[in-house]
Amino acid sequence: MTAALRELGFRPAYEVQVNPEFPPSGDWGVTEIGVGGDSPETLVIKVTPSAAEPWVGFFACESRGLLVGLYACPNPAHLLVVTGMEAFLVPVNQPHGHQALSIRALTSADRPNGTDLLVVGSFTHLAAIDAVGLLWVTDRLFTDELKLAAGPPGKVYAQGWCHSIPSDLELLTIDPVTGRVIAGNWDPSLTTNERKRRWHRDGL
Repeated sequence: MTAALRELGFRPAYEVQVNPEFPPSGDWGVTEIGVGGDSPETLVIKVTPSAAEPWVGFFACESRGLLVGLYACPNPAHLLVVTGMEAFLVPVNQPHGHQALSIRALTSADRPNGTDLLVVGSFTHLAAIDAVGLLWVTDRLFTDELKLAAGPPGKVYAQGWCHSIPSDLELLTIDPVTGRVIAGNWDPSLTTNERKRRWHRDGL
């Protein structure tokens, strides 16, 4: 499986090699981490941080119709690994400390114009990463087909279906600080039968 690192204007303090050559001895000679369950697809990366020893990661993937990729983050020592069903925020200097994001079935990841955030989306939710780490996770925004959208700089925009029957896409504006919907035709009843999902880091 191949995936190139997308820097998105951030400045990662590491290098990533995708599908590094397997050593004939079978011993990589560096720290190894395995992330995820059994899968016929595995993303193998070798990460060389500027301030720590290299390591090799094996990430189980589910790529059918979902997003698989590597993304630099606002923090130069963070790497986001998206494996289709899941996304993992990895501190490259301490890779065993990786954190799984609470949204699943990932379909998009980008840096909204005019922000210092990396925003990732599933079919229904968004999550944002800043220079500290995970910043917020939204409520359920749509019934399906969520996609990040363009808009005036400084906010987060997403569009998708707001009804069980496919219809015209609704555009929502998200506060980049809190993850709350601040404009658009959002129906809070979408969260009625869902466990509480919206979250933001303490102090916001």
